[in-house]
Amino acid sequence: MFSDPSFDLSVSLTFLGLSFLIALVIWAITKKRFLSLIIFSVLGNLSFLVNIGSFMFDSYSLKWFQYFSLFIWPILNIYLIISYFSKKNEKN
Repeated sequence: MFSDPSFDLSVSLTFLGLSFLIALVIWAITKKRFLSLIIFSVLGNLSFLVNIGSFMFDSYSLKWFQYFSLFIWPILNIYLIISYFSKKNEKN
């Protein structure tokens, strides 16, 4: 029923690394730090949400991070996205 926690952790960290690289590329192209931070935050959250039901969080005593990734981090992402678009609309 449960998968290997170390494999789940390596998958999550690989996705987190990819999201960091994507954010760096976006920052290098657009020079918008806040946009790249939002991209990194959203993709980083998704990298852990992929394995949210896995045994990884219980095995490594990261239950608090599971709750943070599921309940708090998405709210922070919504706040970042709203503030990005509100700042963008103020400039126009």
